[in-house]
Amino acid sequence: MFSDGIRRALGPVLRTVANAAVEKGVAPPLQPAAKAVANFAVSSFERGTSPKVVLNPPPVVVQRPPVDLTPTPNVQGDQNMAPGEWLIVSSPENVYLRPGPSAESGQSVLFYKGTKLQVATPPDNGPAVRGDFVYVQDANRQQQGWVRMSHTAEMTEADTKTYRASRNQSDAADAYQGIYVNQFDAETQVGGDGRNANCGPTATLMAFLKQGLEIPSIPGITHNGTAGADVQAVRYWGNRLTDTNSDGVTTNPQGGTEYSLTTENSQYTGFQDVKNAVTAARGSWAKVDANSESIQKAIESGMSVVISGNFVEEPAQGSENTDPVVKSDTWAQGGGAQEHLVAVVGMTPEGNFIVCDPAAAVRTPLEVTPAELDAFMRGNAGAIGIYDPTPGPRSGA
Repeated sequence: MFSDGIRRALGPVLRTVANAAVEKGVAPPLQPAAKAVANFAVSSFERGTSPKVVLNPPPVVVQRPPVDLTPTPNVQGDQNMAPGEWLIVSSPENVYLRPGPSAESGQSVLFYKGTKLQVATPPDNGPAVRGDFVYVQDANRQQQGWVRMSHTAEMTEADTKTYRASRNQSDAADAYQGIYVNQFDAETQVGGDGRNANCGPTATLMAFLKQGLEIPSIPGITHNGTAGADVQAVRYWGNRLTDTNSDGVTTNPQGGTEYSLTTENSQYTGFQDVKNAVTAARGSWAKVDANSESIQKAIESGMSVVISGNFVEEPAQGSENTDPVVKSDTWAQGGGAQEHLVAVVGMTPEGNFIVCDPAAAVRTPLEVTPAELDAFMRGNAGAIGIYDPTPGPRSGA
């Protein structure tokens, strides 16, 4: 150990040597701190005490992988039985559709082996699977209820795609389901029997929905908040000035206005009626040539297009059959429709058209090829573009 005198004598020497070493071996930005440490150590030596150095280890940062909170998408064939997925009745015993998730709830429709069903969201928005029961709707969206899950099997993704494609259904077309209206279901919403010739008013309404146009309510009739009331309003405004026998309303003995559905909804709609309804909705219309190329240009310009066509045609020349035959080169005829109006509301990147057929049995928008669209129009071709001109003038082209 050094005496106090020796320590005090050596202090200045050590301080000079330490500072010189710092200036030589430490980067300039760090030298002030290094010199402070050296001076502190020398001062401690001069006093005969050892500096208390506390070495706090640097904190250890544990890198955890980020937590992905994105819900796992439902995949056809993953056995999750989520709404939207497709099942097939697999039991030879067939399966009953029931009003509740139990055998005791009763039974209604019997679905046979091979029937395609789609998992749906129950009316109470609860889980679609409860015990051995799953909530489904039939392939044409007409009947909903519960079936025994053990009597069904989930279809594979490949089988589902093939099945839907055979019905002109696709994910691209599904994106337009929010504007789809079935002409038969719509009439039942206002007290009708669901048998009508309302393809024109319904197709026009779907074009309006795509364009953001609103049809005014019928004066004197309280709108009940349904698509059916909107379809009747399109018929009314389309015909009220040109053919009151087709406007869907009548005057009751008390002098009030009420629906006249049975006879007037069986009257066909023409393009002049469509134009009248467009004007009532404060929209605009434009002439469009009735072929897939012109309709594509109209869609790409932002319009929706109502077109006329036919599902039947005269038999080939020389055929022994003289009755009209159903076309085989367009999408499936629905509801017995022959001369028919539909709405073309979009296109796919591949160049196919999204068609809202108000009589389609599947009750969904359809994806059709240009050839199928032209085949539909063959023999009864017509087209009119509909658009919202805001902020431009609201008038027909």
